[in-house]
Amino acid sequence: MTTDSESLQEREWEILHDRIDALLGRFGTKNAFRRGDYWIRDDNWGLHEHSIEIQNLALLEPAIVESLRRIVSDYPDWEIVVSVDVPGTENAWPRMGIVVQPNKIIDGLQRDFLPEPFRSLHYEGSRRLFDAD
Repeated sequence: MTTDSESLQEREWEILHDRIDALLGRFGTKNAFRRGDYWIRDDNWGLHEHSIEIQNLALLEPAIVESLRRIVSDYPDWEIVVSVDVPGTENAWPRMGIVVQPNKIIDGLQRDFLPEPFRSLHYEGSRRLFDAD
């Protein structure tokens, strides 16, 4: 039996999934096998969370991340977890990413590992997870 809260979570999950996909689709190609620019995990585990794997670092641009924050801003219980998953870096880079919440961005990028153009990424009002990169 599905409860009202489960039903609401499912509806919100679908709405957010579609909005996130529409946004990222303007900037890249979705592919589940790391041959595109990003992948949105399409399993709904009942959490108030969406998980995105980014293969193209250009999708970490502040304007795109701010657009993700605006998408989730109407859903105060939700967050979007963005993981960096660039092919070929599996054994060279640590796990890193950002968490986009309605009112803040938690920046867990380890910039020393990123190519030069992406080391200076800054998200307005963000909180850094790692103080020393």
